[in-house]
Amino acid sequence: MLLIAKVPANAQMSITTENMALGGGGTSYLTGYEALFVNPANLYIQEKNYRLQISLLQGGGYFDSLLPVSGNRNRFNRFFDLTSPYDPSLLQQTLNDEQRDEIINRSFAPNRLESEFVNQTDFYWFGLKWVRPERSYAISLRSRVASRYQLGQGFFSDQLFEKNGLITFDQSLNQRYQTLHEFSFGFAESFTLLNGLLPQLSEFIIGIAPKVVLPGSYLEADYQNRYEMDSETNKWNQNQQFNQRTSGLLTESAGQFFTGQPPAYNYTFSDLLRPSGIGFGLDVGLTWLITFGDDFSVLRQQDEPTEQSLRLSFSVTDLGAVYYSGDPLVYETGLHTEEADWTGPVSDILFEGAPNEHYTFLSQFDSFNEILTALPREESFDVLLPMSINAGGLFQYKRLKLMGDFTYSIVKNAFNPSGITSYFGVEVRPMPYLPIRGGTRMAPHLPGYYSIGTGIETRWFDLNASVQLKSRNGGPTSEILGASVIGLKFYIQ
Repeated sequence: MLLIAKVPANAQMSITTENMALGGGGTSYLTGYEALFVNPANLYIQEKNYRLQISLLQGGGYFDSLLPVSGNRNRFNRFFDLTSPYDPSLLQQTLNDEQRDEIINRSFAPNRLESEFVNQTDFYWFGLKWVRPERSYAISLRSRVASRYQLGQGFFSDQLFEKNGLITFDQSLNQRYQTLHEFSFGFAESFTLLNGLLPQLSEFIIGIAPKVVLPGSYLEADYQNRYEMDSETNKWNQNQQFNQRTSGLLTESAGQFFTGQPPAYNYTFSDLLRPSGIGFGLDVGLTWLITFGDDFSVLRQQDEPTEQSLRLSFSVTDLGAVYYSGDPLVYETGLHTEEADWTGPVSDILFEGAPNEHYTFLSQFDSFNEILTALPREESFDVLLPMSINAGGLFQYKRLKLMGDFTYSIVKNAFNPSGITSYFGVEVRPMPYLPIRGGTRMAPHLPGYYSIGTGIETRWFDLNASVQLKSRNGGPTSEILGASVIGLKFYIQ
């Protein structure tokens, strides 16, 4: 169970085997219990005849790195290390000029001051969906963990940029680490107020899924360090500030760091999962299902699966917040502005995004150490859930499915990229029980990938697997970014 939970997919609405293989969207595609977290309206749609769907211990993960990791086995092991608290006693990788150049070419888009990176895993402990004549219901328990960090290019290059008419040099770091345990329960039914307005065989479906959220340890560290050239004095104006919030076991190391004591690192990844607060959320969705040809499943929903359809879907996910009251800690330095003759030095060590790693990484810079003059406060705080707006469409003709999804992240968070992200996928079935899936994602601040997956889907069970490969300017590579080893579902007729 732990092996599956830690298998290394990001900015994806649902990290399950089918959805990962299709690029990561799912607003109009997912119809099983996992639709609770993406678009609950799709629970009403059936693509095979059953009364009860059961899934246990399904998950996947995603891991990107500034430098390539040799061998996929080493890559998986590195992913495991980065989900655990950082241990400064371990030997940290030092950088030379050649490696810094490789980081810039590999991980930073041209003329961009900063870039985003992420380590993420989702794990579905169980999922149930049962179908009734007028409604479909589902419940599920999911745990998800993400560490998203954003680095300024100035950590690895002395190249200067012109932004808003100013010569700029950026050495900023922002990291969010969050763990969430979510128990979701919801339903979907026909939206009778809209049905019958159009002549086609179509149906408007609405779905609602409230959830209880128990958050684990939390970290939000924001270090802003930007140099701007004064054209009159030809000197740099350096603007610095550092703000941080932690909860749970991550607070212990934070408090010791800010008071000058040696931080303690005698806890593990499982310790970070312990609840440190409470929260509530809501996922809602609407799907317009249009069938055509000889597909009359809209009229005989219980007896005939949907095989020829067009679906247009819209959902709002993660509407809510969590309140952190377990060992909360808040630290703020305020804005420090001063004149400097030159910019800061580049980094001598690599940053990989493990929780608490930023202490060691930033402490190598004297300018960071000089602004740590305040004292931390034990103060509870609340954080919005990673709310996003999602829209998608799917065209289904028997054994062929084409889909596209768009998501816009409203709240800065550890799980979703900023701005608009798009997903595209295709599913072909050479045989009814053999799906072959492929997809891709396009995001403004993240690397691209290509995903592939297959499986066996019978009347009684589904068994699927998928993998995601990093793409560069020249096309796909053999570097694995994400994988879901096994996704198993059972059906009771």
